[in-house]
Amino acid sequence: MQDDEKTKPRLEIAHVLFIDIVGYSKLLTDEQSEALQELNQIVRNTQVVREAEGAGQLIILPTGDGMALAFTGSVEGPAECALEVSQALRAQPSLPIRMGIHSGPVQHVRDANARENISGVGINIARRVMDCGDAGHILVSKRFADDLAQHRRWQPYLHGLGDVEVKHGVVVSLVNLYAETIGNPAPPACVAAVQRTKPRATTRKGFSPLALAIFIITALLLTLAIVSVIFAPAIMRSVDKNRATSAPQPSATASPSLSDAIQNMVRQRITDELQKDLSGKSNAPTPRVAPTPRSQGTPSPHP
Repeated sequence: MQDDEKTKPRLEIAHVLFIDIVGYSKLLTDEQSEALQELNQIVRNTQVVREAEGAGQLIILPTGDGMALAFTGSVEGPAECALEVSQALRAQPSLPIRMGIHSGPVQHVRDANARENISGVGINIARRVMDCGDAGHILVSKRFADDLAQHRRWQPYLHGLGDVEVKHGVVVSLVNLYAETIGNPAPPACVAAVQRTKPRATTRKGFSPLALAIFIITALLLTLAIVSVIFAPAIMRSVDKNRATSAPQPSATASPSLSDAIQNMVRQRITDELQKDLSGKSNAPTPRVAPTPRSQGTPSPHP
C-alpha cells in the first residue's frame, strides 16, 4: 500500500503560463535553436521565475516551440512572468511570441527520463487559450481572470473577449491582458472571425429614437384608419340627411364619396345664401314717383 501511495500521481491546482514562438515552424533549424535559447534566457532571467524556483513552486515543461510554466504558489505568478517577458521583448521585437494562462488541475508524473513532470487539464486548457492568440497577445481564461481580478492592481489589465470554441469542441471564455506598453490590445483573429459570423441577437433594452418615431407614426396612422372605418358610415348618413332636408332630389345611383359630399354641402350653402339675398331684395317696397306739377299758365284742354 505504501508503494502504491508513492507511485500514485499527485493532483493539485496550478496556474499555468504557456508560451510559444509564432511562426516557429517556418524558421530554419539554426534560427529555431537561436530563438529557443533567446526565449529561455528571457524567461529564466525574470524575477518571478527565480523566486518561484527557489521556493520549489515552479515546474518548467519544454514544448518544442516554447514552454509551459506551472506555478503552484500565488495566482499572480504567471501574470507577473508574462508582464516581465513582454517588457523584455520590447527591446527584441524580432522574437514574436504569444502567451496563454489558465488555472486548473495538474498532476505530477515521471517522464521517460525518470524526471518529475506535469500533465493534466490545466496544461491542456492553457495551451488552447494560447492557441487563440496572435503575436504579442497575453490571453487568459475567464477562470484565471476572475481570480486575478480580486487584486485591484490587475483590474485595469483585464478586457473580456467572449467565448470561443477550440479543439475538440471545448468552449473557453477569453480575456485579453494588456496595458499601454504590455500585451496586444487588438482582438485576436479567431475572436474577430467569430464576431463576424455570429448572428446579432435582438436586444430588448428598448427602441432606438428612429424606430420609436416610426412606431409612433405607424400607430397613429393605424388609429386614424380604424376611426375612419368605424365612423365613416355615420358621417355619410349625416351628410345624406342634410342633403335630403335642404334639397330633396333623387339620389344618384352611386354612393358619393366623402369629398363629393363636402363639396355638395358647400355648394348648397352658397345657393341658400344667394336665394336668401335675392328674396330680401324682392320684398323691399317699390319707391313712388311724384307726379309732375302742371303749369298754371297753360290752359287745360277742352274736350
